[in-house]
Amino acid sequence: MKKIVFILLIGIAIFWRFVDFDNRWVLNQDQARDAIIALYANRNGLVPEIGSPSSAGPFNFGPWYDWIIMLWEKVLPTINGPWIGFGIMSVISVIFYYLIGGWIAGLIAAMAYGLVINSPDMLNTVLVGFGVAMVWWAVKKYTDFGNWKWGMLVGFSVGMTINFHFQALGLLAIPLVIFIINKFNFKKGLVMAGGLLIAFLPLIIFDIRNKGIWIKSVIEYYTVGVNKFYVPVRWLTEIKDFWPNLFGSTTVGVENFGYILIALGIGAIIYNFKFKNLKKIEKFWWIVGLVFLIQILLMRNYKGVRSREYMIAFQGMIILISSWIVMEWYKLNKYFGAIILGTVIILASVNNWQSIKKYPSQAKIILEIKEEIDAKIKGDISMEQYQQSDMVSMPLFYLYYRENRIGDQNIISICDANKYACPMEQSINKKNYKIYLGSQNWDKLTPENIYERLMVNYKQ
Repeated sequence: MKKIVFILLIGIAIFWRFVDFDNRWVLNQDQARDAIIALYANRNGLVPEIGSPSSAGPFNFGPWYDWIIMLWEKVLPTINGPWIGFGIMSVISVIFYYLIGGWIAGLIAAMAYGLVINSPDMLNTVLVGFGVAMVWWAVKKYTDFGNWKWGMLVGFSVGMTINFHFQALGLLAIPLVIFIINKFNFKKGLVMAGGLLIAFLPLIIFDIRNKGIWIKSVIEYYTVGVNKFYVPVRWLTEIKDFWPNLFGSTTVGVENFGYILIALGIGAIIYNFKFKNLKKIEKFWWIVGLVFLIQILLMRNYKGVRSREYMIAFQGMIILISSWIVMEWYKLNKYFGAIILGTVIILASVNNWQSIKKYPSQAKIILEIKEEIDAKIKGDISMEQYQQSDMVSMPLFYLYYRENRIGDQNIISICDANKYACPMEQSINKKNYKIYLGSQNWDKLTPENIYERLMVNYKQ
């Protein structure tokens, strides 16, 4: 029976992550740039020392993200191979949640709006979702068995997820809480710290070679740069709006549903305190609860932008807490528990489907532009762009670079009229992306200067 349930959960996860994939994989400027960087590194035997530049400040993230794209480029050498790879990692995340919390956690993760909507994207923020799932799986194993290897995996997966994106810095609360719960066992603490150190070794080596330039850039951002994003928040807003809305949007795509989940959660907590022996609650769930409370305190002082893509680090806790809520009510009354779970499934399904159909990516448009160019030009392409027309130039460059058609024969010039006042004599105009046959004496794009963008924050 367990095998059937597991296979069913995987089938659901695969369906929601890959249905209508041709219209969903996100081929925008950052995704295409990172795919070009990975492809260039593979073809030239290079290993990026540093990861993607941050859009918020003068620093970069760790290189694990780029290395993973390079891996998927080799494993799935197709036009959208890395994107498919990221979708596969999202499915693996569902397996982690199933192994942590059973079929209820697995089903919620398989259907969760936040996970489904992010799955066809390829960004370092998206990988945070995979990292978080891996962290919590390692925590569950470590609390169940206490083996030092699981402790090291806890530290490593926390460190790797922070390397993906600094929105995951709050995950450092996990090894801290484990350390405290284990009554300050320094041996276990050192094991987790060792795993954390391994994850940061690439950045440490980079800094040793470059006189600490990376850590200086991070300190500069967190002491000076972050202040330009500061928006005052109140405790009332945090508790009344932010967290309930995040619960609702992550699980079913309806922000107000979070109020229902939290009310049910409070009811489950009161029931456990009043009628159950609290010692019977697994240590793992205490860790989840304590870490969540720490995140509430940390977010109260968070100065950055609160966009959806920067809240992915919380999705793991939200899925696990939601599954615990449903599980507790299911134990108390199977019919009521089934109604709650059924509501989650229905709402998530409706909103997943509506979002998939309502918000297609621009991949189809980019491919149509390429078809029009190919009808006019045969052979290699040399590409120029007007200022930062990356939203169209990077995806097109990636497609031609993937086909080994970047050369010096036929020059095309690209201008994004959504951002700039472009010349009128274009050959192709689609979605205000204007393509010109011949040189406009704009900036030339090459695989080398795109790869060099990795160091944009650290050039002399």
